[in-house]
Amino acid sequence: MKRQQSGFTLIELVVVIIILGILAAVALPKFMGLSSDARSSVVNGLSGSVTEAADMVHALAEVKGLATAATGTLTLPDGTTVKTAYGYPDGSSGGILAALQDGSATATNNFPFTFTSGTPSTFAYTPAGGTAVSTTGCVVDYTAAAAAGATPTVAASTGSC
Repeated sequence: MKRQQSGFTLIELVVVIIILGILAAVALPKFMGLSSDARSSVVNGLSGSVTEAADMVHALAEVKGLATAATGTLTLPDGTTVKTAYGYPDGSSGGILAALQDGSATATNNFPFTFTSGTPSTFAYTPAGGTAVSTTGCVVDYTAAAAAGATPTVAASTGSC
């Protein structure tokens, strides 16, 4: 009586390995680009948040009659004080960063940006516990309003994310 062997032949195993290799070669580049897309999405999300924070501060300044002053302070309903320029948050940590209500802006509170005040003020994407991905190409720039009736400029740059 002949005994039937079970299992895979060497040719079947080689074919499976080749198919898996082809799938990996096709799928790997797609997954490699996802981290860059994720960083770009985070930067674009912060850009929207900065715009909305500035608009909400300006709306409150309008209600309180403080929208035309070149400089000032505004107290938000939660007690946060925001430095303003023409009714919008100014470019300092007491301005736009305070308006975002994340004044500590450290990696310990999961705020993945390093804030630098100036003209423009810059939020550089910085992974928790790391260094900025790029100080020019993975950032949100905020330029405060320069005159009464003017609006601040918010620009997201994701070229180096």
